[in-house]
Amino acid sequence: MHRYETALLGTLKEGVWTEASDATARSGLGRESFLWAIENLYASGYIEVRKVDHETVELTQEGKEYAASEMPEESLLRRARNGRLGISEMRNPREQIGLQWARKKNLISIDRGAIELTKEGRSALEKGTEEGNALRLIAKSPDNYFELAKSDSQAIVNLVKRGLVAIRKKSEVAAITITEKGSRAFAEGAGSENKIDALSKEIIANESWKEKGFRPYDVSLKIEPEPVAMMHPVRKTINELERIYLSLGFTQVSGPIIEPAFWVFDSLFVPQDHPAREMQDTFYLSNPEKISISEEESVQRIKKAHLGSWGGSWAPEYAEQALLRTHTTNISVRQMNTTIRRLFAEGEKPELPVKLFSVGRVFRNENIDYRHLTDFYQHEGIVIGRDLTFANLFSILISIYDQLGMEIRFKPAYFPFVEPGVEFYAYSDKTKEWIEMGGAGMIRREITGMPRKNISVLAWGPGLERIMLLKDPSVKSIAELYNSDIGWLRRRKRV
Repeated sequence: MHRYETALLGTLKEGVWTEASDATARSGLGRESFLWAIENLYASGYIEVRKVDHETVELTQEGKEYAASEMPEESLLRRARNGRLGISEMRNPREQIGLQWARKKNLISIDRGAIELTKEGRSALEKGTEEGNALRLIAKSPDNYFELAKSDSQAIVNLVKRGLVAIRKKSEVAAITITEKGSRAFAEGAGSENKIDALSKEIIANESWKEKGFRPYDVSLKIEPEPVAMMHPVRKTINELERIYLSLGFTQVSGPIIEPAFWVFDSLFVPQDHPAREMQDTFYLSNPEKISISEEESVQRIKKAHLGSWGGSWAPEYAEQALLRTHTTNISVRQMNTTIRRLFAEGEKPELPVKLFSVGRVFRNENIDYRHLTDFYQHEGIVIGRDLTFANLFSILISIYDQLGMEIRFKPAYFPFVEPGVEFYAYSDKTKEWIEMGGAGMIRREITGMPRKNISVLAWGPGLERIMLLKDPSVKSIAELYNSDIGWLRRRKRV
């Protein structure tokens, strides 16, 4: 008999019911050792156990954040209290959550893209929302949850539904007593000298296990569930895309997140007065404010192309502006320039086609909704080869998305850096609509500087999160993929 079992039986040998907390203290065992001894003794028929079921309440990480500050809808009401608030002014996921719940609870009305407080909204602004007040009470004392639940409050139901409050059901030992069999076993030692409960180097070396034998373990005993490690869905999708590209003969490349505007805009034939370069679409940096461009040959070639096609002037200071890349095409255009220089350098004959891809984060000052974020991933590909056509481009994209289990279709579209260009769409079974995945086309010769007409560059740059939005039925919004609730990751189904 294990010493833990002996200690517990010694505590219970009088044969009377004993509160579990009292037995724990008197036996001198830690909680885990105490519970382990109970399970083993009960399985052997040495004790009887009375258990009680009860619920515990705790705030999730998101719930703690809201309780410490305010609910998203309360933030929205405060912002809109002095007049009309444009929906376009809401730029982060929390505000989008607030908008959803404020509308659901009739706290706001929306007229021509602007938000106004209703009578209920002004009351909630003054007194706090029902759910916000309930959450703050629970944060002070979890027992308040059970008092509030007695009134069948919808606020309590919503707090659980929104994942702000977690209810856990637990079964705990209330009392234990020793049986006659247990008393006899304690008195006799129950063969304590003849069973081994744990191996050691000494037992193996002296082979004493051959004489004593091993104490049996009951593998059917219930234990507290432990969360299984799971790969984040974003990382899983990145791995899947990398596998697909590599299987198609592509080579993976990478590049900087912080770039001069030259590699993000100018080298892609975007005019220096194009709206896409404005602050509302691009995150410009104040430190560093500018980044010098060392590739003088590329600068002169791109400058000449801009002046020849767009007219006006071309200012180096605009090209040197530091920013967060708005797409991963900056990686492709850098690699393309390097490859093209090698193609026509004396004595160098790289094999064609050259097939490159990248997966990386990009940043855009977007209005956030269920399929738009300000910080997201993009996968990018280019193929440099002879006599390439749109048929080659379509074939590659169809092959990639076919391996992802998605059907795509194309339609003509304009992008400054490709001619001709297309957008491609994938069908969503959830929303019953075709959702735009990204753009593609043949890189313009003003960008490539390609002297041979039979050599072309195919390029595409779709978003990555939209793949998960379409493939995973449990993902309702791509903002879910970046929340801080680890419970969401543990609860979601493996896909």
